[in-house]
Parts: sequence; structure tokens; C-alpha cells
Amino acid sequence: MIRSWIRYFINRFLLPLILFISSAQAEGGVSYLGLCSSTWNCKDVLATWQNQLKIVTGWIENSFGESCPCADKILADPKPKVIRVHLINSPCVRNGRCGKHEVLAGESAKTASAKILRKDPVLMRKFRKVLMRFKQRIKPATNLTCYVSPCLECDLYAPARKVLFGLVSRYLPSCVPVDNPYKQRCLFNTVCEKHGANPRLSQPCIADLDGEDGKGVDLAVYKANTKNCLVRYYWTGWMNCVAPGAFVEPLKRNCEHPRKLMRKAGRTVWDYLLDH
Repeated sequence: MIRSWIRYFINRFLLPLILFISSAQAEGGVSYLGLCSSTWNCKDVLATWQNQLKIVTGWIENSFGESCPCADKILADPKPKVIRVHLINSPCVRNGRCGKHEVLAGESAKTASAKILRKDPVLMRKFRKVLMRFKQRIKPATNLTCYVSPCLECDLYAPARKVLFGLVSRYLPSCVPVDNPYKQRCLFNTVCEKHGANPRLSQPCIADLDGEDGKGVDLAVYKANTKNCLVRYYWTGWMNCVAPGAFVEPLKRNCEHPRKLMRKAGRTVWDYLLDH
């Protein structure tokens, strides 16, 4: 019991602080949120970091499929790796578009928050399934810095987010839990993630352009706005495999992107978002 409490304390309070203090420069990465799609060409995505010493990226663990062979290949790479992974999808709740496979399918922010607080066995089993699958995924990885957000752009109420945050701390002691609320404040004394070109973050933090296409953003301003963060991510719409027209749920999206897009994304991060 005491050891569990100590591990939780280190992950929640000390480790984020140590990471921030020891990181003189922010990491810059590519937010490949659709990377787990069965149509994603992993050979081409690995070209993003072909001429770089470190892999920095992130994905959604469940929305685009349970298996994620490209993530497995990235994690097997001997290079140092920094990843930020969202375990469950909250925007689909907000938009009323959750597929049946999503953890929060059929829920509202209110109903899901209430179920989490009362430890609803069905919902909690679905979350733990994703959590444990990710735990197994990273188990063989070496040279890994791991940030885990329980819930992408989360609409869950703070007490419910705190429950999920605690589970991440408990089952993934080698990773740093991250709170990524949509329009709420982050939980006190956590690594806080916000999205957009001006996320208004203080340290320790993670920034991601997710939702604001990097092609239309002044990246010098974005870099300045996120100077205190541990990691800043570049994002454009194709990284979620979004195409013009009617909505397509993530499992059915076509994520076959040309290599030139991958290479360009990597060069953009290297040229504009790293503290050289």
C-alpha cells in the first residue's frame, strides 16, 4: 500500500517536475493521431524521422482500431522515442459520433462522468481493456519517454478525469499521466495538454495544434506561445485521415497518405518547431 502511494506520488507530482526542470529545450513532434488505422503506411511514416536522432509522435490508441502495428514498429525502433498517446476519444461524445467500439459510445459527458465515479463495471472494464492493451504495447520498448492522456479533448467532469488519471498512474508507472480537458482547467499539479495555436499553457505542459491546421498557422508564434512546454506537436487534418464530404468514422477512414506528406511534416517540425 505504501509503495503504491509512493509510486503514485512520484508519477503525479515529482516526475513531471523533474522532466520539466531537466528539459532545457521543448521536444517537437508530429501528431499522427490516425496512426493506428489499418490503412496507414508505416514504412512511409517512419521516413518522417529518417534523418533525425529521435522519434517524437503521438496517436489515439483505440479509435482507429485495437491493433496498431505501426505503433509497434515505432516502439521497436532503437532510437530514443517520445510519445504522447490518448487512450479514449471524447470529441465523438461531443459530436454524437462515437462508434460502437469507442469506450464512451452511447454516453454523454454527464452520464459517463457519473458512471466513472460510481465505478460502473461495464464502462470501467472497457477503459481498463484499452489501458492494459497499451501497457502490453509499450512493454518491449526501450529508450522511451511516455506521456499518456486518458481522454482526448476531454469533456468528462474533473472528478471523473481524476479517477482515470489515477488508473493511468497505477498501471503505467513508467509513463507520465497527462490531463487534456476540452474547455475546463487541468487537474491541479499535472502535466496539462491543450490544443490550438495559442493554448495558453504554463509549465509543465504539452501543446498540440490538433483542430487548427498547421498549414495556416504562424509556426514562429506557436513556438513562442509554447516555449514552456515539454513537447509541442504539429498537426494538419490529414493526420486524422479527415477528407472533405460526409463524416466517416475512424475505423472506416482511408489513411493512405503519400510519403511526401510525411517527409514534409518531419521537415516542418525540424525547421520551425525545435529549439535548435
